[in-house]
Amino acid sequence: MKRVFLTLIVAVATLFSTEAQAQVNFGGTTFNNDILGWGDMYNLSFTSHNYGTARSMAMGNAFTALGADMASATLNPAGIGMYTQGDINISPMMQFTKSEMKGSEPYYTNVAKRDQDFRDHSERFGLSSFGLVYPVFRSTGALTNINFGIVYNRIADFNQNYMGASTGNPYTETMANLFCTLSNIDGLTTDQDGRMPFGNDPYYWGAVLAYKNGLTNKDDQGWYIDRIGEGATIDQYSAIKTRGSIGEYALTMGMNFIDKIFFGLTLGIQSVDYRRETFYGENYIYKSYPSGEEMPYQLDYMNYMQRTHYSGSGVNIKLGLAARPVDWLRIGIAYHSPTFYNIAMRYDAEMWSQTYSAGNNPDGYNLGPQGYMYDEAYTGVWEDSGPYSWDFRSPSRLLLGGAVTLLKRVIISADYERSWYQTTHLQSAPIKGLSYASTMDEIFKGGDTVRVGAEGYVLPFLVLRAGYIWSGNTLRDGYQNAIFTHPIATTNSYITAGLGIQFDICYIDLAYQYNVAKYSDFKSFYAVDETDPAQTIESKTFGLKTDRHIAVLTLGFRF
Repeated sequence: MKRVFLTLIVAVATLFSTEAQAQVNFGGTTFNNDILGWGDMYNLSFTSHNYGTARSMAMGNAFTALGADMASATLNPAGIGMYTQGDINISPMMQFTKSEMKGSEPYYTNVAKRDQDFRDHSERFGLSSFGLVYPVFRSTGALTNINFGIVYNRIADFNQNYMGASTGNPYTETMANLFCTLSNIDGLTTDQDGRMPFGNDPYYWGAVLAYKNGLTNKDDQGWYIDRIGEGATIDQYSAIKTRGSIGEYALTMGMNFIDKIFFGLTLGIQSVDYRRETFYGENYIYKSYPSGEEMPYQLDYMNYMQRTHYSGSGVNIKLGLAARPVDWLRIGIAYHSPTFYNIAMRYDAEMWSQTYSAGNNPDGYNLGPQGYMYDEAYTGVWEDSGPYSWDFRSPSRLLLGGAVTLLKRVIISADYERSWYQTTHLQSAPIKGLSYASTMDEIFKGGDTVRVGAEGYVLPFLVLRAGYIWSGNTLRDGYQNAIFTHPIATTNSYITAGLGIQFDICYIDLAYQYNVAKYSDFKSFYAVDETDPAQTIESKTFGLKTDRHIAVLTLGFRF
């Protein structure tokens, strides 16, 4: 199938000239890190399932019909009404993540030591869940009890590293070519002294960095490249490191009517912390170096680092209902309203390069003892916050579940969840007139998730658990092979297992979860010329798959 190239922004760059009109779409992981794009909204809204207590995680979080667990506050608050006594617990976790880039060559070949801080794996110790549920009302009437709780669940984790390399690329497929094209298309200029300030649009900061590091140059005829010769081959290196999480603080209430009908309500307050470092580097290799007369300055390498930080909060409401028509059967339904996010963004970038003076240094640069000069430039920090922050609305969700009890010793539970990702909506932005509504509706569809879990008592005090979760592709037909600016999560599968040890007033639960996540293919950069495909500039295509291992321990006390 023909690949589709899509940038994070709807607008395309347009060049008007006396001869022709060209349209070029710019994108890739090195582009559009200075805004909150529709891909970022999707990634912040994407439902992950690596949260909860050890009991809920071991059972695949299939808790829409089950209850009496801290995960109920996030899944179906009706389960809070199923507590028959007070409960307090804490669930620390260990996470091990390894990401594999399909199509990559060995990364560390000929990479400078400064740039070897990247790894394709990460380890993290954190908190999966903690909470307190307390019965505030009990009676023998129709309203049997009312429970209130304060619960924290970590609902998304962004700790991930992925990196790749591609060697022997042609000199026409470099970052210099891309920024030269962008500078010509959008008419970027230098001042009369040849200086180029960063200006008030961080979209162009990469092009300014390229000029300050010798990747591009300018004369009266426009922008051109004079430090990379036609005989060069290019080794390219990409490494992306993401950190942070989304945690939800739930103020939750559950009511129990004669142990048959349960109703719950949760006010969810989310804390967002997402950080991304995007590194891209190039080495310029010659079989035989050009003469100094032919090319007096020759780039040796270039490195480009961008840092993006999203932080903020979100609020939502969850309503849940559960029923136990007979002792062995439970059914549940829950509705999650959209989460309304307010996000601040910080962005900065730097580029550093080394150039060899092969001739007599006609421009009089300050050279090192072996004829090399080192350039480095830093943009400073761009910040969107306060009245200039980003507001968006995540999709709503509907959950259905059922659970059966067999022989009073075994529970089998199953959930179905539907999320309407195409309704994710940008409500306000620092960029006037920016809207992703048509893009979200065109690219995404509703996402389906199925969760199943089981637990059984093998001894009066020992219970074993297992579960499975499957999340389907959320991309519409025709976009399954699209290349987006940043990788988009497509399918997820989870295998879970665990055990619990029950004492009179306390308990210990252990869980293990193995998650395989697949993503859309991506490139480090591309400039797709829609009118003349032969002028397209693009890096190599990579694929991405992540394996994540999580171990959770829950310590609880009933009172």
